[in-house]
Amino acid sequence: MRLPFFRSRSPRREYLVRRDIDAADHPAPPPPLQPRELVDVIGVGRTETVGGVGVTLLSLERYREGHVALFRMFRHRKRSERDLPMPHFELAVSPESSTPYRFWMMGGTGGGGVEGEMEYRQAYAIAPAPPIDGSEVVIEVREISWERLGHGTRKVVSVDSGPWRFSIRLATA
Repeated sequence: MRLPFFRSRSPRREYLVRRDIDAADHPAPPPPLQPRELVDVIGVGRTETVGGVGVTLLSLERYREGHVALFRMFRHRKRSERDLPMPHFELAVSPESSTPYRFWMMGGTGGGGVEGEMEYRQAYAIAPAPPIDGSEVVIEVREISWERLGHGTRKVVSVDSGPWRFSIRLATA
């Protein structure tokens, strides 16, 4: 005899897999190349403050495959924030490239500081590399989304709108 409380409470579901969509017609874009071959490092150390949020571009590592921008971000912690959200930068780069730029966070650290201050450091990859023959690159943080991560989900709890603009003069060889 089976007791009813050992039975599954959710109804049985069967899922059909659609095979009529050909992956060859819509291939996934190839992942961008990871920055590996270092060209040079430009120390920037410039801070822009918008709406009480300070963002510093510490350095720009130039690689043949792409660039890595290292940021330091400082913001006062709001009284309503019990847990610390993680910042996510919306970036843009000029001059434009023939291939659209892709951005991803390579690593970061930070959080609460002294008396309601928050400080983060984050490195973002930019691929492909902006043209090396130009005399200037402009990296812009358009907005910062503050996200809480948990149980495989991301929830945006607030947004700081920029832009924070950093113009980097490139050394001509």
